[in-house]
Amino acid sequence: MLDRFRKVILGLNVEGNERSVTKETRSLVAKGISLLREPAKAVERLRSLANIQALHEIETGTWVAPETLAQGLGGPFDSVDLRHWLALAKRAGVPCVNARPILQLSEAEMSALSGIVKLPESAGLNKMRENSRMLEKIAKELDAENIKTAEDDDLSGSDEPIDMEKLVEKLYAAMDNVPEGWMVRSNRSGASSLKTLAGTGIAGHVAPEVRFGSNLEIGPGWIRTGNRRRIDVNDLRIMKSAAEGPADGSVTFVARPWVEADRYFIGEDPHRHGSIFAGKGEWPAEWRVFVENNEVVGVSAYYGWCGEITAENARKALEAADLAQKIVDEALRQKAWPRFMDIEFARNNDHPDIKNNPLVQANLEKFGREKIACTLDFIETSNGMMLLEGGPAASPFGGGHVCAFAGTGGPPRLMRHVAEINGIAFKTMPHINLADMKTWVDGVRDDSILTFDEVGAFLLAVEASEEQADLRAEI
Repeated sequence: MLDRFRKVILGLNVEGNERSVTKETRSLVAKGISLLREPAKAVERLRSLANIQALHEIETGTWVAPETLAQGLGGPFDSVDLRHWLALAKRAGVPCVNARPILQLSEAEMSALSGIVKLPESAGLNKMRENSRMLEKIAKELDAENIKTAEDDDLSGSDEPIDMEKLVEKLYAAMDNVPEGWMVRSNRSGASSLKTLAGTGIAGHVAPEVRFGSNLEIGPGWIRTGNRRRIDVNDLRIMKSAAEGPADGSVTFVARPWVEADRYFIGEDPHRHGSIFAGKGEWPAEWRVFVENNEVVGVSAYYGWCGEITAENARKALEAADLAQKIVDEALRQKAWPRFMDIEFARNNDHPDIKNNPLVQANLEKFGREKIACTLDFIETSNGMMLLEGGPAASPFGGGHVCAFAGTGGPPRLMRHVAEINGIAFKTMPHINLADMKTWVDGVRDDSILTFDEVGAFLLAVEASEEQADLRAEI
């Protein structure tokens, strides 16, 4: 039954990827047609997009490489890139699940490989291509000097044609020396297939590998066809993260061992409720630590729907917080500043609703350009607590998910959800459905979220009770 469900989930994930691409394509077609009706708006829109692209290129062009942090030096860096966080963790003496690079692809190579995911040839797609060419023509005729269009860019970065056969072989060759039981991901994202399996509590204790027949098997970040594995470069989540990455457009794929958790949380799976697969799932004991303004402000059970307030969970969460602060302190010592473009776009937005709004500006201050703000994820293993990955801060402008702090601070307003992250969120509040932001309203937190002071008092009471029990046992 479990194997069947895994196949269903992975099949739906692939189908969802394809539908998402198709949906976005249709949206572009509709927007293109509407702009064509009003050439002046087309020019304004293209100029806006050009300005955004310019800001992105200028900002990300200043970001340092992971090797810079590994050498103990500083500078702004891509907060989404796993390699930077591993470098900081190692320098801070914090145990981490290591990852080694196995393949680097240029922007042109990634672009060429994305074509492996076939989009249906249709009148709509052909119309979109036609409209794109017309928009470029309109822009050049009306404002040729001030608008840079796609046709002006050298998207390939090279005049050399790409040999697709050799390029695809790179995907296979990169996997030839990766041990069985390991997972693969890009430097900026894991595959959506793995995240889907993990979210439904069916990934299991070893690297999930699902066979669909004698000639096809899907693993975490790779696909086996015949006797060889290749990197799953077509995964939509990986492609999107690559497109949002720094200006050079390159993507590095890394391999890392699949680390089994030392503990698992078991509970009803909300994702399967009401289906024929409804039932309990199990999720590894992982903790997300939230950092704002150079210090740890909160910790949450990563899979908040199955957590509970216990002394063991409190101690583990505090252990994760202590390790996270060591990484933060090392980043401060090196003057290494994590950056995330969604926050930088908000910071550079001149709209009055953004620029003159005290709440917006106060939140931007928490995620300052030369401050440490991030999320750091830890997993409990037989070798102790280990850093699994790091990422951007959970900000109202975008970034990391707030996990079990969802609903604190009330529903989304001008910005996205402005969570009140303080203490330990052992589980989501009972009325919260993480998939439905309409339910993200505040409520009774007593059985779900405790402040750090409350956690301290709770542990003191537990320890006092344990001491009394020990005395009674001695008597």
